[in-house]
Amino acid sequence: MNIRIVYCVPCGHLPRALELSKELLSRYGQRLNKNFSVTLDTGDGGIFEVWIDGERVFSRHEKRRFPETQEILEAIEQRVGKTV
Repeated sequence: MNIRIVYCVPCGHLPRALELSKELLSRYGQRLNKNFSVTLDTGDGGIFEVWIDGERVFSRHEKRRFPETQEILEAIEQRVGKTV
């Protein structure tokens, strides 16, 4: 499972992206080991998106807010049984 977080550099969203990636890695990194990765990709235009295995599961532009960690965890949990 690959989690991809795309964040806006000029907007200063890096701390949020790092916080989310740290939380995800601490919860799933050891549990799923080599079957789990988190990548951070830079962007602009206010972007903050979260993708799981190529499927966008959160868009700041669509929701008009940042993701809650819990909603990303739920999206991962829905997929964990399918990948492990």
